[in-house]
Amino acid sequence: MNNATQKPTEDMTDWRLQAGPARNRMHSFGLTMIVMGASFMLYYLGLFGTVDGPLTPEKMGAALSGLGVTRRHVIVVLLSILIAAISWNWIFNLTSLIAGSRLTCTAKKKGANRCCGESVKRVRRRSDRSNRTVVEYVCPCGHRRTEAHFHPVKKGVVSHTVWVGCLAFVLIALFCA
Repeated sequence: MNNATQKPTEDMTDWRLQAGPARNRMHSFGLTMIVMGASFMLYYLGLFGTVDGPLTPEKMGAALSGLGVTRRHVIVVLLSILIAAISWNWIFNLTSLIAGSRLTCTAKKKGANRCCGESVKRVRRRSDRSNRTVVEYVCPCGHRRTEAHFHPVKKGVVSHTVWVGCLAFVLIALFCA
């Protein structure tokens, strides 16, 4: 494989960078075929309303109303999913920060331009001078610092797609139904 065509990265752990363009194209083609096959199945089951089948919107609406599901129930469920899809990573990041996980060392190694970057452990101890509780972050290399770098989890494409889809369905349920 020609290394001159790859992006210069420190470690080549991403499989898309290690695979060639032909393999990437085949992977994309395979995913496209899976999605197309699932769409054909849903089409012939009647989900899109053009073919008569068990998933026709009228039949699904009749089945849900037979169970006692109202428009308000649908809106509450969609709003709950929307709120969860928007705020899950805020809650996870806040919990991780409070627990002291996802933190790395900010000390510079001797003779290096970059930070240590090792995972740190939060240690609470009594200060000798002020007799107060002090928080220190200790890394396996022996560095002791009063601060550490937090690495938050960011939302990905799937998470953004879920909350935008839920928002669209909530707006449809509120204004168009």
